[in-house]
Amino acid sequence: MADYPSNTNNSPSTSTSPLKDFQLSQNVKDKREKSYGKALSAEIWGKINGVSSYFWLRNNRFRKNRLIANGKFDMSVFMDRLDMNGKFNYVNINWKAIQLPGTVISRMVGRWKKRTEKIDVTATDPVSIGAKNEAADMAEYYFDNKESLQELQEASGVPMIPQGQFVAEDKDELDSWKTEFNRVPEEIGYDLACNNVLQKNGWFDVLKEKILHDSAETGLVCTYTWMDDEGQIHVDWIKPENSFSSYSEYPDFRDTTWRGHIKSMKISELRAKYGKEFGGDLTEEQLWVIAGNSKDWQYYDKIRFMQEWNVTVMRPYDEWNIDVMCLELRSLDIEGYTVTKTKKNGSTIIRKGKPEKLDENQEYIEEKKWNIYKGVYIPVVDTMLEWGIKKNMIRPQDPKEIGDAEFSYSFYMYENYDMRNVAIPEKIEEPIEQMILARLKIQQLVAKMAPAGYAIDVDALQELDLGLANMSKPMDVQKIHEQTGRLYYRGRDAEGNKIPPPITELANAGFLPQMQALIQLYQFHYQVLKDELGEDPNLPQAASQPRVTAGNVQEAISLTNDTTDHYYDAYKHVMEDTGRKVACLLNRSVSYGAKAYRELLKEDQVKGRVFQTRIQMLPDDKEMAIFEAQIQEAIGTNKDLILYLNPNKLLRIAKENMQLGELYFHNAMKRYLRTQQEINAQNSENNAKVQQASYEAKVKGDNELEDKKNQAKERQILLSGAFDLLKAGVEIPASLQPVMEGVIVNMSLPLMVENAQMQQGVQQMQGQQQQEQMQGMQPQENVSVQEQLQQTA
Repeated sequence: MADYPSNTNNSPSTSTSPLKDFQLSQNVKDKREKSYGKALSAEIWGKINGVSSYFWLRNNRFRKNRLIANGKFDMSVFMDRLDMNGKFNYVNINWKAIQLPGTVISRMVGRWKKRTEKIDVTATDPVSIGAKNEAADMAEYYFDNKESLQELQEASGVPMIPQGQFVAEDKDELDSWKTEFNRVPEEIGYDLACNNVLQKNGWFDVLKEKILHDSAETGLVCTYTWMDDEGQIHVDWIKPENSFSSYSEYPDFRDTTWRGHIKSMKISELRAKYGKEFGGDLTEEQLWVIAGNSKDWQYYDKIRFMQEWNVTVMRPYDEWNIDVMCLELRSLDIEGYTVTKTKKNGSTIIRKGKPEKLDENQEYIEEKKWNIYKGVYIPVVDTMLEWGIKKNMIRPQDPKEIGDAEFSYSFYMYENYDMRNVAIPEKIEEPIEQMILARLKIQQLVAKMAPAGYAIDVDALQELDLGLANMSKPMDVQKIHEQTGRLYYRGRDAEGNKIPPPITELANAGFLPQMQALIQLYQFHYQVLKDELGEDPNLPQAASQPRVTAGNVQEAISLTNDTTDHYYDAYKHVMEDTGRKVACLLNRSVSYGAKAYRELLKEDQVKGRVFQTRIQMLPDDKEMAIFEAQIQEAIGTNKDLILYLNPNKLLRIAKENMQLGELYFHNAMKRYLRTQQEINAQNSENNAKVQQASYEAKVKGDNELEDKKNQAKERQILLSGAFDLLKAGVEIPASLQPVMEGVIVNMSLPLMVENAQMQQGVQQMQGQQQQEQMQGMQPQENVSVQEQLQQTA
């Protein structure tokens, strides 16, 4: 460990710690040396591998938590407590532990799995913000002028509103669109790509369940995000027991300087990645030495190294496993550049390093930036497989932060205090142990319980006189009592002395109080478990009881979620950090021309763009049930609403985006209400027109009737005056004679028409009578023509 390079630049150090020298050194060239990495790795391995180290103690606690969560307790402890660890036990007890911790954790994980989430992407670069502002201005313009534009479009026949342009129905819809749904196409494509990466790696199904169990059982969750040479992004699950890092006071380990994990690799994998025939440094003999330190190696004398194995395709130790330590260190490096401006043509030449003496046309510039160094180390053979600045390093997308660098590891430990916290198994360990002990004592009590028996007085049985019955043996009397429950005996002997009852029943009166006490003890510790856990494991079962109201159940579930949400929040936080790193690598992959995600994003869509990510929670079953109830209630109240929305489509939209589903629902309601208002207005207008027409027809009819009355009255006056003149012997003036003739004609013409109709009717009657007589029918009785006309009328 003493062969690592010394600190030779700016900050000399006499420390014997390679890790400390690495942080103080500014000589990037020395830091990249493999010997430096080997010394660093060996020091870190010494920190994490000691039997009294933090990681050793932490992993012991993790292992115990895992055993408790899977119902595996060390039952020998309870044997000691019950004094039943001897060679011979007089009570046969089932020493199997209760499975309550596994049930509790499985229920919690199952409840968390029902929650769904996705990565939401927002573009924050000036180009994207400008495009969104322009889209918002255009939407506001078309909203303010949509009536005028529609009139111009109808008048000219030329489309005035571009196809696909969003036009809000009202001000609320416009504001909602600008704040929530105004997105550029690059955001949508980036959103799909990030979620596709996580979904492809199994983070929305299988790995989600594993990391939720890690959160509940160990209190630590870990991921590893990296990009291969083809530009493909991978997100690996890291078992918490295999992870390690420097000290941190934050739950997300933001202040750590090194992180890593232990993984198991097969010898064939080591050969494919680091073997000489594949461009590495390991010879086959070195691989054999490594395999000799594997856990799979057993008989050294049966498998020896042979030269033939250098060219053999299959080797007997290829599938043996070896533990490899992968680590990353974060370091602030300073790289110097000498900028030379030529005197001849004024061109600029940039070279790394600083010359001993600067000329007048030279300038030395130092650049500070964070780098991530990656190392792969085999501790058992003290061999460094890989060391140097990490390829495809995760750097922020914002050019202002391009000098920063992120670890590939994402860690999160809720309630971090001194690098420890309390997971569920550790929290309920004490009440679970006491419940196990109570159950064992119940088994012991039941096993040792004496049945109901009898106290038999043999002397009294000998004095028993049964008369002529042949019961000479006391056992015969006992059998009679046991079979019939009756016993006849004389209470006094021949001398008159009182004889006690020969058989007295003995009830086991001490068993029931002891059993009830043990049951109460079990229930007490179960209540302690609920208090420690913060929730009732039997809440779903209690919710199914008819006496429990829905409001109480929802309140209890809400309180339960408030108590246990920090376990699920660990998954959310680590996935949000992982999503941010996926976005950084995605930008790098597409920008540098990789074809892995070319179907979703193009190079020009990400170059110069800055995308921020956050985790967005999708609606759970409770929210979906409330939303569906609102839809059904609205449709039940307004039957015609079904013509304006598709409930199934609305629920599908809400599952992916509740805000978009609510907007779709409100828009459908607005269209329905607006149509109803238009129909009501049209009906009111039609009713008003009908009433107006009816009124005008009535007025017209009244006027015509009044005119007829006036005309009749005028005629009456004229005729009365004319008859008065004739009666008086006065001749009608010549000027009035035409008028009188017209009046007489007008009055006589209807009478003439009526007389003609009556005559025609009489003729028809006579023709019918003649026809009936000709057919031989009996003629009708003689009726006067006037009566027949009346009947006909």
